[in-house]
Amino acid sequence: MAEDLALFSSLFQGAFPEEWKRDPEFVRYLSELTSFSIKRLTREPDLIKEEQECVLNSTQNLAFNNYKTFIQTAECSREVFREFIAVEDHVNKLIDKLPNFSSSCKQFGKDAQDISSKRKLNSLALSRHTQLLEILEIPQLMETCVRNGYYEEALELSSHVKRMEKKHNNIPIIKNIASDIERCSNLMLMELIQQLQGSIQLPSCLRLVGLLRRMDIFNESQLRLKFLQSRDYWLQSVLSSIPKDD
Repeated sequence: MAEDLALFSSLFQGAFPEEWKRDPEFVRYLSELTSFSIKRLTREPDLIKEEQECVLNSTQNLAFNNYKTFIQTAECSREVFREFIAVEDHVNKLIDKLPNFSSSCKQFGKDAQDISSKRKLNSLALSRHTQLLEILEIPQLMETCVRNGYYEEALELSSHVKRMEKKHNNIPIIKNIASDIERCSNLMLMELIQQLQGSIQLPSCLRLVGLLRRMDIFNESQLRLKFLQSRDYWLQSVLSSIPKDD
């Protein structure tokens, strides 16, 4: 077969394209030609022409009988092409929006994390509702103790809040509670001094001085001075009440 191809190439050099040499059908046809008789070779052009006309007629009949299919196929092809163009346009728009979408997703993730953290804090606060309520009610409880003369209990509440403030001084609500406790402490100080200025016995004086000392507002010298001033106030009030007439 290779020899036949070489022979035809030398005889008909330039008569057919080079790529035909690599076509299996062309090579097979050349092989058949070498086996034909002179009579068959003489008739071969007419046979090829007849076959060509037959193929042409078949093609025309196929096109005529199936023209609707061809039209539908063409329309379908155009529609598919338009759809591809639309898809490509949507893809390009999507690609343009991807950076913003990525940023939005990151922001959404951050917001979701913040919400989750706040939700955990809310859940924790709900689970500690009783303890939190007790802490929030300390100022009101201390004020009640002061107004009813339960000074020992008031001092214990004040000490408890001072420890909390020292441990959690970065929490605003603790600072607010400490401020309210300081106001109650000032009220208690005024009441203790007023009682110290009144007509009381020595045991009561010692008790009041002990309470003032535990409040840790005055140093020892100031406390002694405050005691003397208060008792002097009482003494002066007693002296002023004594009639001066003979």
